[in-house]
Amino acid sequence: MSFRPAVFASLAVGLALAPSTRSVPAAATLRYRIEAKNQTTVDLSAFGQAPQEQTLGLTAWVVVTLRDTTGGRVMHVVVDSAKYEGTLPLGQESVDSAKGGVIHGFVDAGGRVKNLEATPRANLFMAQIQGVMGNIFPRVKGGAKAGDTWTDTTEVNNNAGGANTKTKLISNYTAGAQESVSGLPAMRLKTTYTSSTTGTLDNQMGTMEIEGTGSGTGAYLVGSDGSYLGSTSTTSLDQKLKTAMAPAPIPVKTVQTLTVTLIK
Repeated sequence: MSFRPAVFASLAVGLALAPSTRSVPAAATLRYRIEAKNQTTVDLSAFGQAPQEQTLGLTAWVVVTLRDTTGGRVMHVVVDSAKYEGTLPLGQESVDSAKGGVIHGFVDAGGRVKNLEATPRANLFMAQIQGVMGNIFPRVKGGAKAGDTWTDTTEVNNNAGGANTKTKLISNYTAGAQESVSGLPAMRLKTTYTSSTTGTLDNQMGTMEIEGTGSGTGAYLVGSDGSYLGSTSTTSLDQKLKTAMAPAPIPVKTVQTLTVTLIK
């Protein structure tokens, strides 16, 4: 049995930032390279089969534009290009149809990203990119200086690529020293976080119920104007999937690394 795990529904776990009181320019356009790698183990003992190991690697180049509007900012994301490497069987058409894909959303005055919609909606790669965009807008504690710590709770919804999930993130942050990113001044934030995910995922096995937890560590770079300048994170996910085809919940464990790099 070939099994597509729920990693598409959970990528947002790797990118959780804190609340921001800084302001960015009235219209800002930034380009990023997103690299996500997943190593997944699916326990198929409920089917009398050995565990299934799968790898998934996605690299995407995106353009993110934020424009002022009443009560916040409009987010517009365009996928310039994408490529896939891994053992999870995905057709080239999934990669090709993600190129030129768009994501629209709204960033409220508190820095929360809302109402994200991806086109094409059914594309699995757009689901991963939407997960990242759900937390890409920096929300840094006002007046934070090196050594300061704080905690933030975030909820991220994902409805692309057959997913209909909600992830709750609880993150602990420590502000680090100032540094430079592509010639721009930036503050480094270190974080540890935990997560919980619930929802459903549609795939070749039908509709599956998803529930699980995760934990991880990361480091994020935030510009002096509040702009997001990149991040790295590693997340361990422990999920259970329920489907009518399985006599018991299917355990899925994933180790996920995410790197987002600013492109000048």
